[in-house]
Parts: sequence; C-alpha cells; structure tokens
Amino acid sequence: MNWFAQLTRLILDFYRENPAELRQLQGLKACRLSRRWGVLRIECRDRQVAETLLAAQDLLKEPISELRIAHQINILVKGVLISSLVVDPSKLTFS
Repeated sequence: MNWFAQLTRLILDFYRENPAELRQLQGLKACRLSRRWGVLRIECRDRQVAETLLAAQDLLKEPISELRIAHQINILVKGVLISSLVVDPSKLTFS
C-alpha cells in the first residue's frame, strides 16, 4: 500500500462505524492525497468529486483534526486550487 492510499484509508477508517457519513466521503477514493508542512493536498480527478468533498467538509475536517494530520486542507482539480480549508486550530496541539 502506498502513502497516498494510507492517508485515504486513515480518514475513511475514522467513519467505519457510521456508514451514512462514510458514504459522503467515498469521493476521497478517487483522489490522490499527500501531506507536507502541515497541509493536506487532495488532488481530485474532476470538479464534481471536489464539490462532493466540499459539501462534506466538516466530515473531512474532523478526522484530520483529531488525528493531527494537518493544519490546512487544499482541494485541487488538475493542479488548480478549488478550496482551502482551515482545520480547527483549537483541536490541534502538536507537542
């Protein structure tokens, strides 16, 4: 399993007990995830997938915050930034 798939699996496993919320994030499987300098980049294959993830942004932010993956989420389509989301800084405590 590569690093991109591990990040996706980590986020989706956060909702394994809640199938309704997990379904809302299924578009994440069609994206390539990477993390650098506290920024999680989600490279989507098309605008529709990006819009689906934006609609579920609260579900996306929660595991990233709880698992301390990143401070910010950038959603891109073909290298173009669609949205930049700030993860709740009150939950992030890096020590």
